[in-house]
Amino acid sequence: MCGGERHDPYPLAPDAAAELLARAPWRRFVVLGDDLAEGGDPRKDREGPPWTDRVAAALRSVRPELAYLNLGRRELTAARIRARQLARALTFRPDLAAVAAGGSDVLDDSFDADATEAELARLLGPLRDAGVEVVVLAPFCGRRSARHAAEDQAVLHRRLRLLAERTRDLALRNGVLHVDLGARPVRTGPDLFRADGRHLDAHGHAVAAATVVRCLGARLDGQSARP
Repeated sequence: MCGGERHDPYPLAPDAAAELLARAPWRRFVVLGDDLAEGGDPRKDREGPPWTDRVAAALRSVRPELAYLNLGRRELTAARIRARQLARALTFRPDLAAVAAGGSDVLDDSFDADATEAELARLLGPLRDAGVEVVVLAPFCGRRSARHAAEDQAVLHRRLRLLAERTRDLALRNGVLHVDLGARPVRTGPDLFRADGRHLDAHGHAVAAATVVRCLGARLDGQSARP
C-alpha cells in the first residue's frame, strides 16, 4: 500500500521523480475516473498542470516515447466510469493505469458502499486481466465548508474513509497499488483545495502527483529486490 501515512507527500523536484522512476518499464499510461482524474482545466484555473499530467511528465523523463491518455470526466459515478471509459482504456492497450473513482458516489444521498465497491471491482478486474499495472486512488477529504452542516460533513468524511478502506481491500485482492490521498500527514502544510472545497489547487495537484510517483517508485524497488 502507498498511502500518505507511509511516504512524505510533499511535491517532488523533477530530478527526484526521474530517479524514483529510473527503471520504469511503462510505455502506455491511461487514466480513468471522475473529477480527481480529470484534474480541472489549467488554462482556465491558471494553476499549472493537473496531477495526472505531472505523473505523465515524470514518466516521460525516463521514457520519452510514453503514450498518455486521460479519460477522466467530472461528476461520473463508478458505474458510469466503467460504462464510458473502460472499453476505451483497454483499446488504448495500456501497461499502466490510474483509476480514481467513487468520489462522486459518496456525494449521492443514496450512496451504497457495496454497489460502489462492486463497480470498482469491475473496473480493476479487466485491467489486471489485460496485464496492466494499476494504481487505484482514494480521494483527499476536502476542506470544511460553512455552507454545509457539521453533521453532513461528518457523514461525508465517514463515507470517504469507507471508500478508502474498500479500495484498499480491492487493491489487495486484485494485486494493484492503492494510494490513499486522504491519509496524508498533517505536515503537508497548506490547504490543498480551491475555494469550492472539492477541486485541488496547484499545491494539491503537486502533492497528489508526488504521492503516485513515490508509490510507483516503491513498486519498482520491490520488483528489483525480488530474487
